[in-house]
Amino acid sequence: MSVSTSAEKMTSSGTGGGAIPDLVKIGTIPSDTAIDVATEILEPVVFSQTEARFVLSNKGILHSNSRITFALKGDMFDANVLGEHGFLPANIGVASLLQRVRLTVGGKTVSEIEDFNHYSAYEGLFLSNEQNKEREQVFGSRVGLGTRPSLDERDGDTYLVAGTAANNSESNISAGTICIDNGKDFQYSSGATSITTNLAAATATAPSRQIHSWQSEKDKGVFSILIADLFPFLKMNQLPLFMIKEQVAIHLTFQKQETTAAASKRVVSSLSKGFQRDATIERNDVQMIADYIFYPQEMMLQYQAANANMSFHYVDYQFVKRTVSSSEFAGQLIQNVGGAGRICNKVCVQVENKVPAAQGLINNYGSDSPLITANTTGTVSSNLRYNDLFLFPIDVTNSARQFHNITQTEGRIPFVGRDIFSGQGQLAAEVKFGGFEKYPMGSLYSAAESPLNSDVRSRANWQCFRLNRNERVNSRGIEVYDRRTTMSGSSTFRAWIQVVRMAQLSDGMMEVMYA
Repeated sequence: MSVSTSAEKMTSSGTGGGAIPDLVKIGTIPSDTAIDVATEILEPVVFSQTEARFVLSNKGILHSNSRITFALKGDMFDANVLGEHGFLPANIGVASLLQRVRLTVGGKTVSEIEDFNHYSAYEGLFLSNEQNKEREQVFGSRVGLGTRPSLDERDGDTYLVAGTAANNSESNISAGTICIDNGKDFQYSSGATSITTNLAAATATAPSRQIHSWQSEKDKGVFSILIADLFPFLKMNQLPLFMIKEQVAIHLTFQKQETTAAASKRVVSSLSKGFQRDATIERNDVQMIADYIFYPQEMMLQYQAANANMSFHYVDYQFVKRTVSSSEFAGQLIQNVGGAGRICNKVCVQVENKVPAAQGLINNYGSDSPLITANTTGTVSSNLRYNDLFLFPIDVTNSARQFHNITQTEGRIPFVGRDIFSGQGQLAAEVKFGGFEKYPMGSLYSAAESPLNSDVRSRANWQCFRLNRNERVNSRGIEVYDRRTTMSGSSTFRAWIQVVRMAQLSDGMMEVMYA
């Protein structure tokens, strides 16, 4: 497919004395230029339930908004219903399938992220409710963690409580509960059962969580993800494939397909009952929709001649993962996360403590803080040490300050409330808190009865640090100091370090190094 336009959005850097615009930087060109965009549907050269690999054509400039598509085969669930109630985790969508992503040129790794699905949960915090509802859940089945008040159902002038029949009338002024905002209105039929079904009592005919039909495994929806979301390199640059003589490839390592349904990390369930087997990625629907940009031939030849040697500066990630016991957290964990000799911008820490459950809204893709209840008040104390100095004079224990540290690190505000972030702001005994389900309308529910409460409360507690001294990390590396009280069992500790890298393209050959 070929498309022509006269307004290309790229920057001019004055390459070649200012006569030749910079064709690979994302931005705007100072003058109207004819452009052709050729779209190819690429099949993976390697595919299994473990991995997939795409090889790009060495032509044009790769558009960073190219996409990779996926679909799941509806596997068998309770009562032999084919994929009826399986859907992708609410906070990350189709990213749950990707454990590792890697971009290579000539076999050399340009960009790589380990445990990409978990890191995607962090990046998803900064998407607004509108973005998730109107775009992300359609493209990638990512619903997000945005909430909205849910208007009470009533029968005449009496607001419904458990055991009261419904007549489908809704209050215009009273909202007694909160639900995940996926843009789907709740559906009611007559009788109390239709509004009081909780997760434990959910059945194939009366599921607890309400999703769009096309989000169900049964309908085999095809979802996609931007390659710019996979590789930070492509957020800042577009690859001049026509100037590269080596093979350019995208490597995807899939999240392991589990043999037991309860252990699934690919999908979640709208029922209390687990899967009979884990979801399968459909081979025929794994494709790359690659857009190649072409400028007038004369301009591209001039740009190639003027940039026989060109450099790309970008950010990439180093990764550390380990298991931590509750006693280690209680005594204060001191974990070296690397970065020695590197220029580092930030450190992002996730602690996965909650027992993964395929029935949960977000599976295990959360960062868990100690739960705050009527009887226990768990705390998180964090700090960072590098170049023989602490980032903060005293450890940060205030959850509001920890939330601020995320905002300061990213320059963006996470779209989560404090209950989801730290478990604060909620009554411990009785909770008006529901989500994705029919039932929590107009009555009080305990923590055990509320899926939204149990699935996402205290599960966005990321700890982030911005290294603000503009200096290289010494040979000792970066140490994370983390103390958590009232943690249960063992936890998985993950840390991503954002480092500055540089790629050098000389006569069609790519070299990659740290800045």
